[in-house]
Amino acid sequence: MKKDFFRIVIYSAVLFCLLFGYYVLTSNGLGNKPFYLQLRRFIPMSIICVITVRLLLAQVSRKFFISFAITSAAWMLAYPVLYKLTFTKTVPFFSHHFDIVFAIYSFVGLTALTFLALRKNLSKIARLILSVLQTSLLLLPLLEVAYFFYYGNCITEAAVLSIYQTNPAEAKEYILQSLGYGGVLAAALGIDVIFTGLYRVNGNHLHLITAAQPAKKSLIFLSVAALAATIYSFGNAFPQTGIMTLNSDVRRYFYAVNEFNVLHKQTLKDLRVSPSEPAFAKPSTVIVVIGECASRNFMSAYTATPTDTTPWLRRQKANPDFIVFKNAYSTRVNTVMALERALTEKNQYNDLEFKQSATIIDIAKGAGYYTSWFSNQGTTDVSDTPITIVGKTADVAKWTNQDLSTVQYDGALLNYLKAVDPQKNNFIVLHLMGSHDNYQNRYPPEFAKWGDPSKNEPPLNYDNSLYYSDYVLSQIYQYAKDNLNLQAMLYFSDHGTVPNGRRNPDMNPFAALRIPMFVYLSPEYQQQYPATTAALKKHQAQYFTNDLIYEMVCGLLNVESNRYDETQSFASPKYKYTRETLRTDLGKVKLTDDKE
Repeated sequence: MKKDFFRIVIYSAVLFCLLFGYYVLTSNGLGNKPFYLQLRRFIPMSIICVITVRLLLAQVSRKFFISFAITSAAWMLAYPVLYKLTFTKTVPFFSHHFDIVFAIYSFVGLTALTFLALRKNLSKIARLILSVLQTSLLLLPLLEVAYFFYYGNCITEAAVLSIYQTNPAEAKEYILQSLGYGGVLAAALGIDVIFTGLYRVNGNHLHLITAAQPAKKSLIFLSVAALAATIYSFGNAFPQTGIMTLNSDVRRYFYAVNEFNVLHKQTLKDLRVSPSEPAFAKPSTVIVVIGECASRNFMSAYTATPTDTTPWLRRQKANPDFIVFKNAYSTRVNTVMALERALTEKNQYNDLEFKQSATIIDIAKGAGYYTSWFSNQGTTDVSDTPITIVGKTADVAKWTNQDLSTVQYDGALLNYLKAVDPQKNNFIVLHLMGSHDNYQNRYPPEFAKWGDPSKNEPPLNYDNSLYYSDYVLSQIYQYAKDNLNLQAMLYFSDHGTVPNGRRNPDMNPFAALRIPMFVYLSPEYQQQYPATTAALKKHQAQYFTNDLIYEMVCGLLNVESNRYDETQSFASPKYKYTRETLRTDLGKVKLTDDKE
């Protein structure tokens, strides 16, 4: 008994090292949080797997595990390895632990479940169902491998999007064009060969299982493993594997887009904007830059920080063309909740729905601007979809993650900016990744001004990310000023963060709600719009919440519209809010509660 216990411990330790080592190897830029979280998860998983195999080996031969091992290995290897090969040089952070979790727990659950089913003389039906299931499970990893060798990269959002956008007739035409009838026949034969092979392998050990007589304790453990591991692997882990997450994100995205588009058509039909052309002497540009997780508490332009995290912005405070606002707040420490309000009419002070609201893109188009949206964020997952929906209404919309050759640091957005036509009136939105956790992966190694570039030290990594964002902002400003006749540039962050604190989605400390915000106004702009300029300068020390960005952009563009309330615009002398009337945390908390 003691000897068997030590064997289980040793085998579990070996399996854990192999699995966790593989996880680390196929990940990129792991910080402390995901590293230690998966470290804890992989320990019980390894132990349960070893115990299950040990108990089954007492009753069956090793051949029993062949078909299960094949399907599990396929899921464990396909997406993590192909993703690593595709994105290791361009995506600073990724990990795919659920592919490993699903592979192991499905192995545990299906081996135990099959053993128990076959013992009850359900051999024929269990063998058939198992073989069909395993064939189906193998098809997705095989498809991923085939896609990789055909296109040279793993399956991406763009590929899944194209599938959802294709009707059956187009799909048939594409398949026949790519594979031909011979290729389709070969694929069908290949699936038949896989099923037949698995069916035969699964039948080689039936006589051993029906004759097995496991102990009562073994049966209890295997029954629990069969039920719990199967339910968890297919009910929880499977939907979160790499390929299935892509699928669910895209499906959810299409549903949200369709719902938005139906109502947005009516919004656009009712929208009135004037004037319909900018009043500047020649084609001009207005830029809105959206930051991520930047808290002014840690920015040297706002606070006497130990490190000079924002030297460029700090210097611009002395520039008369810059207005650095002192008391801007986010509405929520959540990107979607903050930005779906910032980018649209929807705010804390009205009852409008996101899908029924006009957007800053709509207003800019109505004012005669050619609109561009360039983003270093994601596109279709839960935290990106509403923002993507707004972005894709622009005349041009590009995301760095859709270009496999682009290294996904915020500086990559400068390449998109350089492609903008200076002969047009341009309204450009740039969405930064900024200081999103994991901070260590938000800047190139050469921008590690403080700390060791190879170490995960959240406070210092956060400072470096702010420093890099400050640099990117300086480059955006300088290029647009020199090449695009920049008239106005607005920067604000979606929300802040506390780098050495634990982020809780239900707690919004004021340090994470205090955000940076500034506006640059060209001399021509100031001369053309003295009232707007005076209002913004007057409001430099006044209070503001970023759900009112939409109204501020309307004011910056100097438009009149039936979808614009001037009393809510920071760029208007009619701005009505004060510290006493403003709220945050989606209207639940008064700004007067911030005592610092």
